[in-house]
Amino acid sequence: MSGEKRDVLAELGLGDLRPYLRSIGDKDRIFPKAHRIEVVFLVRAANYLLLRTEGAGTINMTTLEYSGGAMEVPVIQPQKLMAVTRRQMLQLLREYRDSLDEVSKRWLVQEVIGKAKDLGFKKVSEEWNCTIQPPLAEFGEKATDIGMDGFCPHCTIFGAALTEQHNEKFGGLSIGIKTRVRFDPAFATQRRITPETHNKVTEGHLSMTGQALFSEVHVEPGTVFIGRAELVDLTEPELVATLYSLATLRELGGRSGIYGTVRVEILGVKAGKYASTTAYDLAAENAGKGYEEVKKNLKERLEKLGFTPVDNSKLLAAVDHKDPNGLFKDLWRSSIDFAEKMVKWVEELKGGGQKGSGKKSRSKKAEPEESEEE
Repeated sequence: MSGEKRDVLAELGLGDLRPYLRSIGDKDRIFPKAHRIEVVFLVRAANYLLLRTEGAGTINMTTLEYSGGAMEVPVIQPQKLMAVTRRQMLQLLREYRDSLDEVSKRWLVQEVIGKAKDLGFKKVSEEWNCTIQPPLAEFGEKATDIGMDGFCPHCTIFGAALTEQHNEKFGGLSIGIKTRVRFDPAFATQRRITPETHNKVTEGHLSMTGQALFSEVHVEPGTVFIGRAELVDLTEPELVATLYSLATLRELGGRSGIYGTVRVEILGVKAGKYASTTAYDLAAENAGKGYEEVKKNLKERLEKLGFTPVDNSKLLAAVDHKDPNGLFKDLWRSSIDFAEKMVKWVEELKGGGQKGSGKKSRSKKAEPEESEEE
């Protein structure tokens, strides 16, 4: 399965992003440099979508103002995009774990999980499995996710709220790993919604209908959303793995086992220190247009803004997330390196400051990341 390590960025023509990436081993990599990579992508509904944050019969809508007027369009909230992308990365990490042979698994256990244990992390086992579980707060503490381990790529990239429940070296400190992947809302370019009445049917040989009717509002198949994300201070394996996780998303929204099939297409990326556009601006420029016209217009617009186009087929072909010596091995190296730098920083804080770093001591209480709802 594995062979010579592939240079995915070079294969995709994205080598010019490297000056804006962080390095594994950089002693200051947990401190921001505000190096951001903008990603513009399309989400196309391949089935009915159920986009809601409240009860049945509601849908997330917003007003899209454009040169010809204004209209209400469906919107995918940033926290929903965050939730499904981080869950997709978790799934890919589990598939990598399950595909390892004995030699590769020994490396993961010894070099990553063993090191995490030495660093004081408590949720460590040879059968690694970080999970997203409902928040738990005790004795007045802020809610933390009890399933997260705090050292895997999923936690170090997308954020986690950690306490001494997660790491014995934290003592009374609460450490918030802030997400380094930030989404705009994704705006539809058309108002394509339809109500649907559902009828619950009783179980048995003689069924009775009409006893429990309820309605949902769905986004219609074929609806296209324009999305944008900022990837901040990532290493090369973190960048490629995040792009791959986004590009391989297949479900989004409520009741995704029945509805919610989507296709995501990354159109372009751009490195810099400042944002050059927003998803709202791009959607307003394409209000009322369908998939083919939106895609064509966006490619032209992104080229003018200095974005480098991304070939999604090449991205999917260049990454083998089950390769024991490929991208996801480097991703694990990156995450445990980040965790090590974080624990050393905490130890310096508890010891009275950051020795020799030239930086002022930071607050002992860090705000945890807000939990993402799906």
